[in-house]
Amino acid sequence: MRTWLARTIAATAVGLVLLAVGAAAMPAVRAIASGWWNDPEKLAALPDAPQVHYEAGADDRARAVAALLPAAIARVEVMQGRPFARPVTVGVYASREAFAAANGTGFAGAVGVTFLGNVVLSPVLFTTQRPRLAAILTHELSHAHIRSWMSELTYLRLPNWFKEGLAVMVSGGGAAEDVSEAQARAAIRRGDRIRIAREGSLVANSLLEFIVIRFERPPEVPDTPFRFEMAYRQSAMFVAYLRDANPESFARMMEAILDGRSFADAVTAGYGTDLQVLWLRFLQAQEDASR
Repeated sequence: MRTWLARTIAATAVGLVLLAVGAAAMPAVRAIASGWWNDPEKLAALPDAPQVHYEAGADDRARAVAALLPAAIARVEVMQGRPFARPVTVGVYASREAFAAANGTGFAGAVGVTFLGNVVLSPVLFTTQRPRLAAILTHELSHAHIRSWMSELTYLRLPNWFKEGLAVMVSGGGAAEDVSEAQARAAIRRGDRIRIAREGSLVANSLLEFIVIRFERPPEVPDTPFRFEMAYRQSAMFVAYLRDANPESFARMMEAILDGRSFADAVTAGYGTDLQVLWLRFLQAQEDASR
């Protein structure tokens, strides 16, 4: 009952944010309502892995996820510095239609989504994109882990580049598989680089805008899969730089984030300096690595 109430409150909060920007947000509100109504917790669960719920006909897929889940959870907890605040439900689907109805975006083309603290996985991860399953599961669990420690609105206020970069780093490249670090570094050197925002936007016409990472200069061909993955890869490289350059500072920053402090405050608590200073150091490190 308490979990259902928390998710209802979270869905209502996100819906109100979207309604505040006007009629253009209505498709996103409908997708939120669909995701709330099609909560994967309503599906059958594996008896020996009750976190994993599955659509009828996807029991074999659910067992594949259950086999990967302990290692994925352990990796997220080690790299993000805390256990999960509560168990995370993972929804596994046989049909793209059911996946789209449950993922809170209505977009059947996604491979994995974290919505209201649940991880929902697309059927393509068990067919044409099976090699990505472990990484995408871990990527989405990274989001769910952070979300388990805070409210939906606090989570939305975290900058997208950090949330996605952390998830890509923790998962070993999940969701950025088609862009190498060398490609991302070359793009950064020629000025084609992400914009490092200090916080996420609560003003959006769609849920897609809550995960998009903007570039400093708009590309000639925006919003292609390659551009999304380029943004994710650059974000992951910056997050990895923050961790590797000073693990103690990174741990302090993560602790402050999971305590619900603003991202800007968390950076200061961890590193004792401004985010832009750290970004400039990262850019210099990419120049040095390319020589």
